[in-house]
Amino acid sequence: MRKHFPRHDCQACVAACPVQAITATACTPTINELDCLQCGRCLFVCPTDALQNIRPETRRYTASTLVAPFSTLEPSVGELLMWHQQHGIRAVEMEMDAFPGWVRAVATLNIRLRALNAPVWQILPPPPKAINTGRRHFIKASETDVQSATVRTGRRARRQAFSAISEYQLAMDKTQCTACGACARVCVEKALSLSEGALTFSSSSCTGCNSCAVVCPVDAVRIEKQISENRLQRFSWIQKSCRCCQRAFYTFDPETERCAMCQRHQYGMREA
Repeated sequence: MRKHFPRHDCQACVAACPVQAITATACTPTINELDCLQCGRCLFVCPTDALQNIRPETRRYTASTLVAPFSTLEPSVGELLMWHQQHGIRAVEMEMDAFPGWVRAVATLNIRLRALNAPVWQILPPPPKAINTGRRHFIKASETDVQSATVRTGRRARRQAFSAISEYQLAMDKTQCTACGACARVCVEKALSLSEGALTFSSSSCTGCNSCAVVCPVDAVRIEKQISENRLQRFSWIQKSCRCCQRAFYTFDPETERCAMCQRHQYGMREA
């Protein structure tokens, strides 16, 4: 996005990096491989899946519970949401005092899950180790049911996983919009589209990349982070003929008589 749109200021990966290994330049972010922890947090916030050569953490689980060993750095909420939906995880089995970061992550996750009307997670204590008093040694618990896996990354994957709920909504100032259609043409997710006589926004597809707001020449659109049920917004416009240049144009205001170009030229320059 930063490469194609010079005005774009997306810093999702920069903000997610716990060690500031990513810096955003004028054209593209740069990753310092010496500082990078390969934690994968940046993968879960990128709206366009632009990051490569980084993999999410492989974690172990049994049934619906994440089990040890745990990473020293706690996972992001974005990753835990994918574990919730992709593998049906509903609990973490660990000593709370030993992993305070994980406790905070689960607490933050539960706040998000309540907003999504989804079941929350629990933190379960590890089962006590059985002792064979006859042989005087610990018996290892069976690991036949323990599996290892990763989850899908990126906001696109999260949109597909939680298809009934949207994370972003479009706000439009119809008094400023010139109905040029630039926002729909740059939307790679096809959340914005031009249909006959209207601009349509599907919140289920939006990843919050904000490219539509960046290219809008009059700052009439913006993407707001808001969790709600998916909905289809339709902004109908009117086709008219410009009083000055006689060309067809679109507007939301039935009282408008001149196209956006003629409105920007004072003293009737285009009429001449």
